[in-house]
Amino acid sequence: MEPVNIKLTRRQSEAWNYLNDDKTNVVTFGGAAGGGKSWLGCLWIVNLCLTHSGIRCLIGRTVLQQLKLTTLNTLYDLLTTMNLKSGDHYVFNGQSNVMTFYNGSEIVFKDLEDKPSDVNKDSLGSLEISAAFIDEAAQISQLTYSIIKSRIRYKLKEYNLIPKILMTCNPAQNWLKREFYIPYIQETLDDNKVFIPSLAMENPHLPKTYIDMLRELPPIQRKRLLEGDWNYLNEDDSLFKFDEITGSIFKMEPNLNDKKVMTIDVARFGDDRSVVMIWVGLVLIDCKIYKKYSTTELYDEVKQLMKIHGIHPQNVVVDADGIGGGISDLLRAQNFVNNSSPFHAKNFTNLKSQCYVKLSEYFKENKLSINILEPSTIDDLTQELLGVKLKNLDRDNKISVQSKEEMKKQLGKSPDLSDAMMMRMYFEVKQHKNAGKYSISFI
Repeated sequence: MEPVNIKLTRRQSEAWNYLNDDKTNVVTFGGAAGGGKSWLGCLWIVNLCLTHSGIRCLIGRTVLQQLKLTTLNTLYDLLTTMNLKSGDHYVFNGQSNVMTFYNGSEIVFKDLEDKPSDVNKDSLGSLEISAAFIDEAAQISQLTYSIIKSRIRYKLKEYNLIPKILMTCNPAQNWLKREFYIPYIQETLDDNKVFIPSLAMENPHLPKTYIDMLRELPPIQRKRLLEGDWNYLNEDDSLFKFDEITGSIFKMEPNLNDKKVMTIDVARFGDDRSVVMIWVGLVLIDCKIYKKYSTTELYDEVKQLMKIHGIHPQNVVVDADGIGGGISDLLRAQNFVNNSSPFHAKNFTNLKSQCYVKLSEYFKENKLSINILEPSTIDDLTQELLGVKLKNLDRDNKISVQSKEEMKKQLGKSPDLSDAMMMRMYFEVKQHKNAGKYSISFI
């Protein structure tokens, strides 16, 4: 094969040096769309396969079909640029999703989505690989990332290689921000890890029309995909802050003498997800998510959970809007009506706003603890809480948060997790007459 001259951007060159050194194990290449992240990942993996005979590398993304439509097409473009031809230099098997090169090296294309049928990630546990490239890493769970890291050991000694994983991503409010971006900003990232920001404007190969398209996006999407702003949801009108939420994870152990409470957000108006949270005092110990359950099925699940945890019906609160009222009546639980009047005549437009403000107070005062083990659920909850925004004071100077419909438009999904958490404050604001006080310090 004839040598091919490939020019890298400044950020790609920086990442390339780390990908080929002898001390960096994890490279996170993250930022805006169009920064050449996927192309770099494909180049690195192909170069490894051509340089070392018989190795096995992984290219993964949450959904295999998306991987084939996006990353695999980028890989084909790269192979063409490198004058590598199908049949002569490599063969791709669409059934096994493995690309085999002329020297016996392989690229395994893998679906990395969390599946209820494979909670322990057994499908990854059997892999032995030499390197891994995870595209759109913000979409995978932290558990998946950890397991993939543990599988990088194939033929490393033979070629004097060290375990390496490249993750490319756009800004996200999840474990990537917590584990890589914030330590990068604070200059506390481990010596064997690097974070490299990447912006579309730094890629000279992008057409101007692509940048113009990013500029026309709505504000939040523009901050995230054009500006590469990892704080795209941390705005002045947001009730919750990222550090406060993540700082509450396993903050304290539950006191078994505290009252056990259940909060339920019931799927309604065609939505397909119901959320049940179990609390010991102010410690969230479990979160159940039910998709497309009928009212009867959900009622049976809730009754079983109440029996297991010993929760009295009067300590259960249910979103009574929509079909939730029927569940609440069957359980003889407390009704939560979002637009009902706030307790104790406080200056809120409704009960929901009063409870969300109280919840934000509890996060600021370190009174809450999120003690659940599912990283993907924590990430979803974090994103939903960061999307809770104050609205301008109404004509009566009452405080209000965005409606569920407004949040759904912003987040692209219904904020069922954050609403279920917010309802825990029902018992707090009902009991205390000074509950739900609000001051400008929240903003």
